[in-house]
Amino acid sequence: MNRNKLVAICLMMAISLSMIGYAYAAWTDLVTIKGTVAMGSLTLAWDDFEPPLATEWHVDPVTGSLVVGEYLDKDIAYAEAYWDLDSEVYDEHSDKYGYKSFWILVENAYPQLYVRTTYVLHNIGTIPVMVYGLEITGVKEDHTGAFVCDVIYDPALMGVFEDYNGNGVKDPEENVVINMEWVNGVFPYQLEPCTINKGEFDMDFKQEAQECHTYILHVRVLGVQWNKLYEVGP
Repeated sequence: MNRNKLVAICLMMAISLSMIGYAYAAWTDLVTIKGTVAMGSLTLAWDDFEPPLATEWHVDPVTGSLVVGEYLDKDIAYAEAYWDLDSEVYDEHSDKYGYKSFWILVENAYPQLYVRTTYVLHNIGTIPVMVYGLEITGVKEDHTGAFVCDVIYDPALMGVFEDYNGNGVKDPEENVVINMEWVNGVFPYQLEPCTINKGEFDMDFKQEAQECHTYILHVRVLGVQWNKLYEVGP
């Protein structure tokens, strides 16, 4: 008789726990929180309102300073800067346009010719950008327009060298033909959203630059998110 009571009590306890569990499950609810995160944009470009400009300069033999135009008002060389139309970019957050790169064409250059290039950078994105340099690559052509070799700007050399073997590194037998000098816009610097920065650099053609050749250079800006500069260099 005691055993039957014990079994009955256990059965009642199991039924009670089952009912409690069912009640717990029936009263459980799910709360959903919905949110929206709007991401910013990082878009650094050449300003589309002020195109790049390349002009010839020379060294004044008396003062040693640079003067616009060629020496004695000669018109020998030809320099031009223009946008790379294929690099046009649009930022939908700011509703602004720009260009990611531009070209510099220098024909009939000679030693001690200076070509000054002026450009305007525009942060058309919505977050600050650290501008840490320019990338300059291009080609050298002969008087017929035939390809001769690649040309590359090396920041360590502060100059453009002729890359005849195409390995991207200056070898001892390859010449630096253009010295580069930054007139303003020391790198790196921070460019805030919707702001511009005007920069200039001089190309000084050296004795090693061969006559009757044309240099076509492609210029791109190097930028990174304002707090990520350490990831791209010292």
